[in-house]
Amino acid sequence: MKIAISATNPCHLYPLARELAKLQCLDCYYSGYPRWKLQDAERLHIRTHSLRTNIVYGLLKFFPKSLRPDTRDMFLWQDRGFDEWVGRHLGKCDFIHAMPGQSLHIFRKAKALGIGTVMNHATGPVREWVRIMEPEYCRAGLKLEEVCPYDRNYFEREDREYTLADFHCVASTIVRDQLINLGIDHNKLWVVPYGADRTLFFQDETPAPTRFTIVFAGQIGLRKGLKTLLDSLELSQQKDWQVELFGTILDESKKDMSDYHGKPELKFHGAVSQSALAHAFRGASVLVLPSLEEGFGLVVPQALNSGLPCIVSERVGAKDLIRHHENGSIFKTQNPESLLNELLWWEARKERPVDQYEWWEPAEKLLTLSKTALSLS
Repeated sequence: MKIAISATNPCHLYPLARELAKLQCLDCYYSGYPRWKLQDAERLHIRTHSLRTNIVYGLLKFFPKSLRPDTRDMFLWQDRGFDEWVGRHLGKCDFIHAMPGQSLHIFRKAKALGIGTVMNHATGPVREWVRIMEPEYCRAGLKLEEVCPYDRNYFEREDREYTLADFHCVASTIVRDQLINLGIDHNKLWVVPYGADRTLFFQDETPAPTRFTIVFAGQIGLRKGLKTLLDSLELSQQKDWQVELFGTILDESKKDMSDYHGKPELKFHGAVSQSALAHAFRGASVLVLPSLEEGFGLVVPQALNSGLPCIVSERVGAKDLIRHHENGSIFKTQNPESLLNELLWWEARKERPVDQYEWWEPAEKLLTLSKTALSLS
């Protein structure tokens, strides 16, 4: 069994590729990132096409917004150029995994070579993202079409990609059900939850915090539902609580942040390294992920591995890992009172989860599903 993986950015697919390589089942990892930025690159068969990626991130880093192309257009240009390149260079294997928006040419070439095609979804279908987020952008006084990179041309292209996909690999039952609602045959859906890097995210003897410490980790935008957390904190009036937020604040959320008048102080740390985030998890009381739309939420297995309970909304895909009031809680989306009840419940608890999620588990599950599909073809 040989599986190839294609992705412009490493996201969840690169750690999966590393584990498949250990099982001697990775054919090739096609990367839009430069090789030198990929951990253990010397141990994997990797082919890179990073010119457009370097241009895009160079423009974002060194040029002011007024002097560079639209960010949405740049990322679409990056993905489509990468898709075309992999399509031209794809070698023979049993299955190729590629992501929505960057798989049209890859899947066409795979069909010509007799290779099985797997659409690997890092998030839910973009149509669901638009449906869920449009009211939230309206609440914030913003027009979704001004920030949304998805238009009719994108959806038409994605429809063609879906038609070419033999299977769809998702990380959660939420995304599985969304795809079923879009008409995807449930027999073509593989649910493979993500793991976490145990060399970074683990429990140690870090003392429990003296104050109830709430951690949020992720890009601070409207999709992450931070307003629900802020409203819950205002209801609590708990001046002794500590709130640590890790991630870049997007312009769309700055008003919600500035309007906050709760008693718990908010501490913003910006984007930090994975090791720094793991250290923060080990020294906190609970992780809160109040997202309005979240196909999975990689921070959940990372936090659980670190011994940190996780409170997540009903729309977080990683709720599949949560056992209510054992290793975390699930609360009603956009319901501050429901979230506050869970915060108060965990404030009174001192137990730490003992869950362990590693990347070898999804790799082995994916391999089993692939072998079964190949034997039935």
